[in-house]
Amino acid sequence: MEITRIAGKDVPHSILYLADEDDDQIGKYRDSALFWAAREDGKIVGSIGLAELSPVQAEIVSVAVLEEYQNRHFGSQLVETALAYCKEEGFEVVLIKTGNCGLSQIGLYQKCGFRIDSVNRDYFSGKYEASIYENGIRCCDQVVLSYRIYGDEERKSLIDHYWSRFTASYPRYKGSPYEVWNFCYGEYLPDLLIGLVKTGRKKGTSSALELYGPGEKVPAEGDLSIITYGNGLPGCIIRTVETRVKKFCDIGAEEARLEGEGDLSLNFWREVHKNFFSLEYKEEGKIFSEDIPVLFERFEVIYDEDRKGF
Repeated sequence: MEITRIAGKDVPHSILYLADEDDDQIGKYRDSALFWAAREDGKIVGSIGLAELSPVQAEIVSVAVLEEYQNRHFGSQLVETALAYCKEEGFEVVLIKTGNCGLSQIGLYQKCGFRIDSVNRDYFSGKYEASIYENGIRCCDQVVLSYRIYGDEERKSLIDHYWSRFTASYPRYKGSPYEVWNFCYGEYLPDLLIGLVKTGRKKGTSSALELYGPGEKVPAEGDLSIITYGNGLPGCIIRTVETRVKKFCDIGAEEARLEGEGDLSLNFWREVHKNFFSLEYKEEGKIFSEDIPVLFERFEVIYDEDRKGF
């Protein structure tokens, strides 16, 4: 898949119509919004449109993926592309609005870090020639979701306060060093994986040992880490219980199960991590092989403000 900028006039109407069945509404933003297109083998299979509302606020006005390409992360990567642009351009808030019946859309946006901000009751009443139903639900209310973009200083302050609350509850950790990081990249995957950690399913993670740079901290037993969401805010604190170094080809079913991803199988682990490590090695100008050393960490959650008892 490839995502690139595109003029609104070049986005196929059939794709725009998937997001908005009103030509008048499409006409309001088609020429003024910024668009990106997702392509598969050269074919446009999805698009996203972004309108700049003010110097600090933008709105995603259109997101659509052809039905046969849905559930393949095209939508999440389009949303992440728009969010990355907004971060680079200094926006502080990104809005997205959808109907109350769009359950998959509302779920996708929340998985990408958006939160429900408000609901405009009866917004869609009388706006279309025919009633709109989706998932057996009448579309009558507009759900407004927002994504807050935090500046570096604000994000650091929030993380510092999170650590302070942790050490106030567990004084023995005062003065302890800690790392701050998130899983993978973007918005969707970091939020998905931290969710697996916070619910107790994910208890391990893997990294390519030889890709740690000079002076870069290599995880070790006893390490403390604040794990963040895709937006950089703290989600929980973990302690590394154990580290193991194995060749990629020697990673076994136990490590795959502890990683807590997919169906927990070794086959799933190998497929996902082969793709991920291959990309990492390519970015470093190196070639991945199944003989690379993998650093496997087993960890435990020691602080989570969402959970009673922490």
